[in-house]
Amino acid sequence: MSTTTVSLVVNNNADAIPETTRERVWQAVRKLGYRPNPSARALSSSQTHTIGFITDVIASSGYAGRTIVGAQELSWANDKVLLIVNTGGDAAITRAAVDMLRDRQVDGIIYAAMSMCAVELPAELLTMPTVLVNAYDPQDRFPSILADEELGGYAATRALIEAGHRRIGLLYGLPEVDAGRERLAGYRRALAEAGIAWDDRYVRSDCWFPEGGHRSTMALMALEQQPTALFCINDWVAMGCYEALKELGLSIPKDVAVIGYDNHELAGLLRPGLTTMQLPHYELGRKAVEYLLGSPEAQAANRMIRVPCPLIRRSSI
Repeated sequence: MSTTTVSLVVNNNADAIPETTRERVWQAVRKLGYRPNPSARALSSSQTHTIGFITDVIASSGYAGRTIVGAQELSWANDKVLLIVNTGGDAAITRAAVDMLRDRQVDGIIYAAMSMCAVELPAELLTMPTVLVNAYDPQDRFPSILADEELGGYAATRALIEAGHRRIGLLYGLPEVDAGRERLAGYRRALAEAGIAWDDRYVRSDCWFPEGGHRSTMALMALEQQPTALFCINDWVAMGCYEALKELGLSIPKDVAVIGYDNHELAGLLRPGLTTMQLPHYELGRKAVEYLLGSPEAQAANRMIRVPCPLIRRSSI
């Protein structure tokens, strides 16, 4: 057969070629163990069918690893593979990773962070298609795919309001954390819409881990007018909150309703199961690949993409 016929078949462009001819080509492929040469394909098409994926600690974290899964599945479905580099947040390793991926002429680069934050990235990334995940560039040089944390904070607070609560405590966390500030903004918006006055006494801003959740819960429940519901800024804080309420002899959700954030893998194992907001790690990864596969016009029109955080209902409200 002609080289053109064989090329069309093995590249899945053989709609006009008879089925019997196609089958003969595939029989020969199987018999000879033929594999297309990716380097030759890259030279002829100017594409390597490879996407670089740089992370700070996601690749070593099962919790956020779903970001890689989402990116990998969509890449694979589009005949592309991910080349993953875990930098551990080291700037020198990040720069070396960028140089390595550029040398390999990847079709695009995804830079993903464990938690939403500002990042300073090498200017060399401006020479190739790049998208940030769970991160943003203070100079607005790169597009970003972000979880909609403000909307998540709003939805979490609304869930408590709709359950009949008016005294809602917020175990806020650390003021310097971007995600926490946005969740706080959502909490304030939900209260304002419901006509609930802001009360500083119900906001504790000194916790991000279980011990802080325990300490802040004890302080809130010592108030003369105790909150009837607690919004924990993340599920680690909620774990400390659970322990404090149990020590006080209070029942969840009969005495106090609790909602968390992140949908940590342990959230469903708490008793009662913790209602929480799901961080959309998988969707963030898919959206990043979708962005790189999109047209230049679509990319220019969507420099900042926000992905909603779904409410995961369990038994703590």
